[in-house]
Parts: sequence; C-alpha cells; structure tokens
Amino acid sequence: MLVVAGCMAAPLVGALPSAPPPLPAAADRREAERLKRAGVAALAAARRGEADPDAAAALIEAAAQRGDPDAQLLVALGRLSDAGDRRDVAAALPWLHRAAQQGQPEAQYRLAQLLEGGDGVRRDIPWAAVWFGRAAERGHPQAQFALALLRILGEGIAADPADALARLRFAERRGVAPARRYREALERRVPRAAANAAEARLRRETSRGPVHEPDRPLLRFVQSGLARQGDWPGRVDGEDGEAVRAALMTFARRERLGAADDPFAPAVLDRLRDRWPAGA
Repeated sequence: MLVVAGCMAAPLVGALPSAPPPLPAAADRREAERLKRAGVAALAAARRGEADPDAAAALIEAAAQRGDPDAQLLVALGRLSDAGDRRDVAAALPWLHRAAQQGQPEAQYRLAQLLEGGDGVRRDIPWAAVWFGRAAERGHPQAQFALALLRILGEGIAADPADALARLRFAERRGVAPARRYREALERRVPRAAANAAEARLRRETSRGPVHEPDRPLLRFVQSGLARQGDWPGRVDGEDGEAVRAALMTFARRERLGAADDPFAPAVLDRLRDRWPAGA
C-alpha cells in the first residue's frame, strides 16, 4: 500500500470548508500527469522487486502536489488504510477534497463517507449528500446507493421515494447487491409513473470533470436547507433559477450576512450548514 510522508496542508479541524479548493493550472496538470505515469510504472517495478518503493511513492506525492486527482486519491488512501496510530484521516481529507473538486468520483465518494460517519471531521450528513450526489452524477454506483438511502430517510436532503427508487435501480444494475431489497420494498409504494419519471431525470443528470458550482447536488442542499427554514416551498430538484437565488439571499440577509453578490458564497453555505439540525 502506498504510504507518502508529509502532508500538503495542516490537519482539518471541525467542519470541511464550504469553499472549494483551487483547481490546478493547465501546466501543472500536464506535469502532474507525467509524474503520475512515472510513479505508477515505478510502483509496478517495486512490486517486482526491481525498484525502490519509496522513490515510487515520492513520484506519486509529487504528482499529487502538482494537482493530479488520481495521485491525490492514492495519497489519501494510503493515509486512510494505515493501521492503528498511523491512520491519519485529518491528513487524508485535504487530498480527498482536492481530488473530489476535480471530479474524481472515488475521492468524492470517500469524502462523503467520512462526512456521513463523522470520521476525522465533523459529522455533516447534508454536506455528505452533496458529495454523494457529485459522485453519483459521475457514475459511481455505491454513491447512488448511499444517496438513495438518504433520500428514503430524508436525512441531509429532502425525502423523495421516487428519486431513491431510481437510484436504487441504477445501483443494483451496476452490482450493488444490497440495493435489491430496498428497491423491492420501494416499488410497492411508489407509483410506476413517478418512478419512471424519476429514472428518466436520473439518466439526464450526468457530469464529467471538475465541480463547477452551483451544480445540482449543491442546489439540492440549498433547497433542502431552505425548506427546513421555511424559505423554500418548491421542489427539491436541483434546478437553478431566480427563485432559489432570491430565497438564499433572503436567508443571508436574515442571518445578517450582508447582500453579497454571490448567493452561493461560502459564508452563506456555511451558515446554512450550521442551521441544519444535528443528525438530520
């Protein structure tokens, strides 16, 4: 297992920031890709006893530092898989966050898992739902299953049995075995027309590459959070528009956050996260 010495940032304390980490410049990405290819080749040679594993790990770390999301995921997994006192979730979180922001679906899923479980970071089910949603839109079946369970329970996101059923069907078709029993139970109480409409919507909800906010998962978080405050009477559908932006600005003014030009500013999102009931 890859173990990389050092960390690219200080350990995170408390909540994962709402502010996204910066994306790497194009030149850095090209150099990071070169370093990653060299590191992966060196790792393969190290497994055959033909190269130094520490030198291979150093190449992967260099690729991660320059911004390669797959290398960042590898570094994070090394931190998460260490046993006992060597496991360092706080050191893994910044790497996962950077990779997730660049659209690496496994990093998005792993980040959401840590947030959902409160593993090394403040437990934050609504923010976990955002990252599960981003991974799901990039085709991650376990993320679809995890988000479906939250949609069934109404935890961290508004309850929607039809949407949950569509996600369970997706996950089951892609080999997530536990999805079957939940799918069978929901099919008994979700009208067929509603289920088919939700499945059609889900097929249209695909994303590739870096996260550009506000995206559908973030908008669902905002709509769900505003609905809990009594500020959003509409559907939790992830659709952007003047109505949701106006509702978010009304919330910001009531919270005395000022009239910022960007209704999705990190300070506004942080306050909405803070106002979400613990464990809900």
